[in-house]
Amino acid sequence: MTMSDGQRKVIGWAMLLTLLALGVVLRVSLAGSTPLWEDEAESCINAQTILDHGVPTDHFLGRPIYENVMFKPWPEHEEYEFKDLSYSSQGVAVYHGWLPLYSIAGSMAVFGQQPDHLPDALTPQHGADTIVRRTVVPRVPAIVFSVACMVLMFVLGRSLGGPGAGWAALVYAAIAKKNVYYGSQARYYSLTLMLIAGCGWALWRIAQRGWWRDYLLGASALVLLFHTHITSCLGMCVIGAMSLPWHKAHDKTWLKRGVLFLILLAGTLPWLWWTGFIDHTRGIPAAWRMDGFWEVVYRYLTQRPVELLLFTFGVAVTGVATLLGNRMPDRLARAFGDQRYAYLYLAAWSGVMFVTFAGCIPAASFFATRLSLMIAVPCMLLAAVIVSGLAMLVSQRWSHLLAPLLVVVLLAFTGRLFDSPPPAGQTDQFEGVRTLIEYLADADLSEDTRLYGTPNSHLVNTYYTGLPIQSIAPIRKTYFDAYPGPIVLIRKAKFQPPPDVQELLTAAGRAGVDIDEAEARDWAERIYSRVHREELADEVGAVVPELKPIPDYLAPIVQRHRAATEAYRDLLSWSFSSTLMFRGYQIRTSLNWWQTFHYRFVDPASRSGENANYADRSGSAVAEALPRGRCIVYRFPPLSGAE
Repeated sequence: MTMSDGQRKVIGWAMLLTLLALGVVLRVSLAGSTPLWEDEAESCINAQTILDHGVPTDHFLGRPIYENVMFKPWPEHEEYEFKDLSYSSQGVAVYHGWLPLYSIAGSMAVFGQQPDHLPDALTPQHGADTIVRRTVVPRVPAIVFSVACMVLMFVLGRSLGGPGAGWAALVYAAIAKKNVYYGSQARYYSLTLMLIAGCGWALWRIAQRGWWRDYLLGASALVLLFHTHITSCLGMCVIGAMSLPWHKAHDKTWLKRGVLFLILLAGTLPWLWWTGFIDHTRGIPAAWRMDGFWEVVYRYLTQRPVELLLFTFGVAVTGVATLLGNRMPDRLARAFGDQRYAYLYLAAWSGVMFVTFAGCIPAASFFATRLSLMIAVPCMLLAAVIVSGLAMLVSQRWSHLLAPLLVVVLLAFTGRLFDSPPPAGQTDQFEGVRTLIEYLADADLSEDTRLYGTPNSHLVNTYYTGLPIQSIAPIRKTYFDAYPGPIVLIRKAKFQPPPDVQELLTAAGRAGVDIDEAEARDWAERIYSRVHREELADEVGAVVPELKPIPDYLAPIVQRHRAATEAYRDLLSWSFSSTLMFRGYQIRTSLNWWQTFHYRFVDPASRSGENANYADRSGSAVAEALPRGRCIVYRFPPLSGAE
């Protein structure tokens, strides 16, 4: 029995809505199960300044915002040795696009989340019961943008490679692990993907038919992308320029191009001038100027075989189809040859985005995940067109169903299929934030206490607590040493999972030692942070909990815990060894990470270890390990003689 066109449309709409719903469920699940990380907290703080001032400013809770590397001196300031490169002389954000920040601010306004202001007392403004809400609200725009991106991928895939490619692109966009992650983060990621896809669709339509609406759509998408991710906008402009010879010719083609260009200038130049962006960015260290740049680029390519294979396949198909022309077998021509220009377009698109990233991105942002963001859309579309061609070779009639199934197999085979969320109650991802809020609520801090944190976890703690927790990185050593009042420093730490209480009870029983569950739990907490407290013992006045001798029957458990900590640090060192910013430095702890990254251009060795800005005052501090809070809290008492 043959289905009618009406039945096909109903089934098609049902499939489309089902896949969109699946994509939303995956993103909502992830958005509600994990706390904000450092960069998301940065965006949320920027969004709160928009609610207060109308634009993303460089101050929050009465303190300058710090989120990036140190290298711009601030000689006239008593407390701060450096300014942050994320903000211009006009006092506004320029390192990141504004459109994602406004979307987050809009979500906060819609859901009634008010911006924080400097509190009268140093006690958290937000309780543990607000954590999930304050996590999900700023992530809502990303979920909305990701739905629009999925639809665009479906439409663009159909335009490039037919129905099979459209369904394959939609499946890839909906369920690939990285896309689910991008679509659930309070960052620019989701909007950037949506607008890159929108620009790509507009440029393809301009080349294919060149209507006024296509040029206007392209101009609008490019302006919006500029205010979301400038480097991606530059890459898409290059693609647009390269596609000029293939534009559909009309009587008013040059007029349409001129209007597009004028809209692009009108939508970008005023912002560049008003914010001081051009003057501000002149001194920012570029990635391509750093030693080892080409080695890192080569390593990235060799570690991304799927993307490299897609690019190579696209170039190869274009070349072979062009050379053979009408001599290609009909079956191969229908599967691949008829889409030669789509392959050329997508291969050039991905290649240009790669080169643009490598040549334009600042050193502080030269990380593989950010490159992956820029090349994700053309690579996904390349994969969709390729699997659609393969499906047509198998069965032209059922290719539109076979192609998305092949995408699922490809994602599963390469480990890129979405991760299922953990069962409810199995893990508590918000435990760290909750523990710190409760600790600070009970800390009884005097109003003259200065609150600092290691970057960039200080942004997370500031957002969730509503307290002015400043980064320790830009603080002058002379200021820290001379400040008369009490100081609290919250240092991020990575603790290995604690030993199981039952394991401790079993070990005690085998040794003939009688301990109850409460004692076993206490030992589990002590072993949890033992390595970190041992490392701190010679640096501070006291550690909490105090270091007790380890009973013989617990020694093997402690040793396993110590080995697990070292294994994690070995893995951390290996993972950062190939990155540009950390090349030549050994990164084994979060302390190594931030001191190297934030002081990378001002000599990390002169500001680390015994040369750290807080080192000379540490001898009087009490350092308390909060394993459940994923941090160590230093309490520096007032200076002797201070009132």
